[in-house]
Amino acid sequence: MSGDIIFHADDFGANTEISEHILDCYREGALTSMSVLPNSPYLDACMELFTPYRGQIHVSIHFNLAEGHCLSEPAKIPWLVDERGMFAISFFKVLCLSLTGKRKELKRQIKAEVRAQLERMLPYIDTLRLDSHQHYHMIPVVLECILEAVHELQQTQAGKKWLSASPEHRAEIEFIRISAEPLTPFLGHPALYRTYRPINLVKNIVLNVLNVMDRKLLAPYRGRSAVFFGILLSGGMDLARVGKLLPDFERIAEKRGLLLEALCHPGGVERPDGLMDTENKDCVAFYTSEGRKKEKEMLLKIGDCSRRCKFEY
Repeated sequence: MSGDIIFHADDFGANTEISEHILDCYREGALTSMSVLPNSPYLDACMELFTPYRGQIHVSIHFNLAEGHCLSEPAKIPWLVDERGMFAISFFKVLCLSLTGKRKELKRQIKAEVRAQLERMLPYIDTLRLDSHQHYHMIPVVLECILEAVHELQQTQAGKKWLSASPEHRAEIEFIRISAEPLTPFLGHPALYRTYRPINLVKNIVLNVLNVMDRKLLAPYRGRSAVFFGILLSGGMDLARVGKLLPDFERIAEKRGLLLEALCHPGGVERPDGLMDTENKDCVAFYTSEGRKKEKEMLLKIGDCSRRCKFEY
């Protein structure tokens, strides 16, 4: 492997157990980057765990409209949350509403929440690196809200204070995930065809279509992104399949003159009690899945291999 791969973990901050698993993948594995959930009730505790590693791991804001409690007043964003103030609007509902006459009100509500999440993360970030939970930011209206919120924050006193706090702070977005995964590497491995989940293929196609719809919004950031790997194997980035596919993705990244981002979710829990929303069955199933252990194992083994190869060299 080259050094041009970003091994990235989503969902840091979901709770301390999940966050510790992610930090293990940095301390002992191949992890170089992670995304933080701004709306987690455990954010402060998790970021305290991260303090010794600040400046060593890239940190992205993981804008979240999919799970947990909102940061805005629930009464002001009723389309996004349920009666408990928990997010309850699906990816496809956001997309469909954004294509109707309700787009203006939808955008107002999303922007209010995005702005709150951005401000919540300011004490913990040194640069602006952006993505989202379950790739909601690839929906044009959500991406608009994020980019506008970033621009507007920079004009406020809070934003100016953050930008001037140290030389490392940058006014511009340093990195943004473009979740448009190439399909060609998968086509070159027929033996793996039956291992791909059909729903992940649907997600891949939808996100690639949205990438086209986002072309004007994303145009300034194409060079501040990476070739993306992590949709068709979403929830199951195991070592065997990743090992076969990674060289093909590396070649695409090299041809495009970009880095490669390999997305993983190595943070899991034994029991769901401490999750952000224990009534969200899909999220509970995801965090308690064996896939979380397999993805952590993959990062640990790649990291171990890299260290041994360097030592032998």
